[in-house]
This record gives sequence, C-alpha cells and structure tokens, in this order.
Amino acid sequence: MSYRVKLVPRPVVIDADGLPVPNSHVVEITFPGDAIETALGRVNTIVGPGTAKVLVGDATIRGVRLF
Repeated sequence: MSYRVKLVPRPVVIDADGLPVPNSHVVEITFPGDAIETALGRVNTIVGPGTAKVLVGDATIRGVRLF
C-alpha cells in the first residue's frame, strides 16, 4: 500500500486515492537541513523535501512523502 501525508489543514495519512487512512497517525515530520552563511551569521535552512514517520494500525512506516 502506498501512503502520503497531507499537511493542510492538519497532518493526516492518505492513501493512493487521496482518502484518509483509518487507524493511522502521523508521528513525526522531518526536513533535511543545513546551515548557510548570511550577513547575520549561520542560519539553519531546509534543503530538500520532507518525509514523515507514520503509524498505520500496528505498523510503523518511515520515509512517507509529504503532500
């Protein structure tokens, strides 16, 4: 089964048809980051697409794409 996480209006796990997945929960959302130099010093910034860790039933699934 393919899952994605829809962020708006709240994080929710959706299936390939765009429907909410019953008995699911978004546990964590992460974005790859890096520090860049600015005139005010080093600032953390997002450098790529985020991924989520979700629970579907008793299964933990990592690396779920955000939508």
